[in-house]
Amino acid sequence: MNKLLITGFLIFNSLNCFSTCIAIYIANNGNIYVAADSKRTFLFNDDKSKFESVCKIHNVGNNYFAVSGFDDGFLLKAANESLQQNEDIGAAIKAFGSTMTKRYKKLMEEARTYYPENFHQFLSDGLGEVSFFGFYKGTPKIVDVQFTVALDKNDKVITSYKVRPVLNLTVIGISRDITHANPSELPSPAIMNDNPELFVESLVQIEVRKQPRAVGDPIDLLKLTPEGPVWIKKNENVVAYEQRGTF
Repeated sequence: MNKLLITGFLIFNSLNCFSTCIAIYIANNGNIYVAADSKRTFLFNDDKSKFESVCKIHNVGNNYFAVSGFDDGFLLKAANESLQQNEDIGAAIKAFGSTMTKRYKKLMEEARTYYPENFHQFLSDGLGEVSFFGFYKGTPKIVDVQFTVALDKNDKVITSYKVRPVLNLTVIGISRDITHANPSELPSPAIMNDNPELFVESLVQIEVRKQPRAVGDPIDLLKLTPEGPVWIKKNENVVAYEQRGTF
């Protein structure tokens, strides 16, 4: 097989791996609650039923993060390395964003060459999103990092990232159904206040029902307190993220 075609095949395999959906909420009690589905889908694989079960909630020391998006194995690797190499969370996020924009630029250039019909999906939907969260100087915080791709005026591929501080709630991954859900489908304000773990789990369950091909049970559920993590639910029957492709 032609070397360039092999390269294109390997690059696009990285884009097969797609993870959703995570809800993260800073509750009134001061704790952070995270619910994450565990289904990892291979959207462009010939076998439309192919998927595997992974845990999407991770940490390096006291810094936690949740991964959603294409090439999720490399998102995880880059986030781990950035946090290991930078004590300051702001510096770690900057290093992570820089690494992934370079990575995505190469992937998107290859995708545009070998799979132009799918490239437009990335222009529309974006590439990935990672939420960093934890307690910093005793205060709970969530920061989203969103990756997108566009074409400049010369029709060249450009990739970028945006850092977005979150007030108290974020849903990353496939979240349009949650945004457009009927009030009857959403958890009640009482659940949000009295049972925050059930609140975040209910948000993810909306996507499980509406997007079963990409979002699936079991749902991992974490409560993060200033004293440390408490796993309310954790799927032990998971596989490790597989890293596909290189720079």
